[in-house]
Amino acid sequence: MAVQSRRKRSTLSFKDIQIAYLMNGVNSVEKLHKDGKASTATIRRALSHLRTGGREVGGLEKWIHDNLGIGVRGRAAPQPGQERVYRAQQIKTSGPFLRLPLGALEIGKGETVTVCFEDDRIVVKKV
Repeated sequence: MAVQSRRKRSTLSFKDIQIAYLMNGVNSVEKLHKDGKASTATIRRALSHLRTGGREVGGLEKWIHDNLGIGVRGRAAPQPGQERVYRAQQIKTSGPFLRLPLGALEIGKGETVTVCFEDDRIVVKKV
């Protein structure tokens, strides 16, 4: 019976990324990401932990901004005139509701909107 060697971990933890950055700088993190050993989320987590630890992370922040983007969750905000389909949501025993992005109408937190309920549609207008 042949002895099989144990496979090593193929991705690195955020602590591995921290060590690589502190020892060899941004170039080591860039190489790990390019080789597929460090995910975007892991690199961002390493950055946040380094920042809370009081380390100098200016170079890593710049590299992340230039190469990984700003890391926005979800899909892009709808453009004026664009049509989208949304599913109704429901939490426990409450009634169904819609969660709509209001950024396309340039509506901020606390601003007032007018909502018109028609037979087959709901119209939201900025006041």
